[in-house]
Amino acid sequence: MFKSTNIQEDLHVIASLQRDLNLASAALLLTGQITIIGVFVTPGEFSVSLSGPLFGRTRLEGKYGNLFATTIIDIIDVLIAVLLIIDEIRVVSSVVGPSRFSINVSGPIFGAPKYEPTLPVLKKSFHFFRKIVSRHFEVDPIIFRNS
Repeated sequence: MFKSTNIQEDLHVIASLQRDLNLASAALLLTGQITIIGVFVTPGEFSVSLSGPLFGRTRLEGKYGNLFATTIIDIIDVLIAVLLIIDEIRVVSSVVGPSRFSINVSGPIFGAPKYEPTLPVLKKSFHFFRKIVSRHFEVDPIIFRNS
């Protein structure tokens, strides 16, 4: 992994993937496949969690079919999608649970820094991930052979 000699090219690929994730998430929000399901608040910042039928959860709607509450949720989803499209927020993490999946978005508008990809950090994260996965899960060593 990361054997290219052109670091700028690698960073461009990573930034393009990040942008594609943001646009795909915005499209899913606008089509109702995912919706806001929660907000994570940490000192000085917060992130918004998104999930829905596509990710194994039910779509969030107003309690007891309350149309006004459902409309507010839809408006929030559209606002989040717009923020993703204009790159004010980004997909920052994913959470995998039993039979469900969610993504978290955040950015400067929510008090979080806008992280830019750097290869040393990605390499360190990759090696840490490989070490943890190899230690706790039965993984065929061939998968990590070329890394």
